Amino acid sequence: MSRHPDSRPAIAAGLLLLVAIVDGWLALSGRATAFDRGGLLWLAGGDPRLLNAVTGLGNPPVRLAVAGVVVVLLAIRRRWTPALTMALMTGGGLLLSSGGKLLTARPRPSLLPQLDQVTSLSFPSGHALNSMVVYLGAALLLAPVRYRPFAMLGVGVLVAAIGVSRVALAVHWPTDVIAGWAIGAAWALLAVAICRAMETERR
Repeated sequence: MSRHPDSRPAIAAGLLLLVAIVDGWLALSGRATAFDRGGLLWLAGGDPRLLNAVTGLGNPPVRLAVAGVVVVLLAIRRRWTPALTMALMTGGGLLLSSGGKLLTARPRPSLLPQLDQVTSLSFPSGHALNSMVVYLGAALLLAPVRYRPFAMLGVGVLVAAIGVSRVALAVHWPTDVIAGWAIGAAWALLAVAICRAMETERR
């Protein structure tokens, strides 16, 4: 087996970060205003109870509980490096979303009544970013290789639903969610790639 590091995760992460940068430039320069307004108006509405139930899967207590379970399961298997990676990845996601909000200082949408209580800034979506980090990280670090495609498919559906729910609740613009997805996926891929490289070096 080759010990050369796989460059694909780094390339994918770089492309995702480029998506986030372009998305942010379009959003913050006003060039995506029509897209954001049209997307919000198209997605907004639906049963608030259902939307809040979906968005709740990306709330901090749920995300942290999932991350904690993953860390414990990995530790039980004595997979110390992946366990530490999951913990650091989760904390890093929180820093990235908080730092991004402070850096961009984008206000929340006021186009429609907000159907969820929010107090923080808008860009990037913390729900989209952090749910991507936790659920994608869990799938990559915990799922057996033969079941990983199914786990990834489940993660894609779940994270997409959480992100769309934020727009449907009128608390985020579509570009906030796109940036959150891209940054979260990039961070998770890089963290897992570093973890696997460290494990390979120890063999």
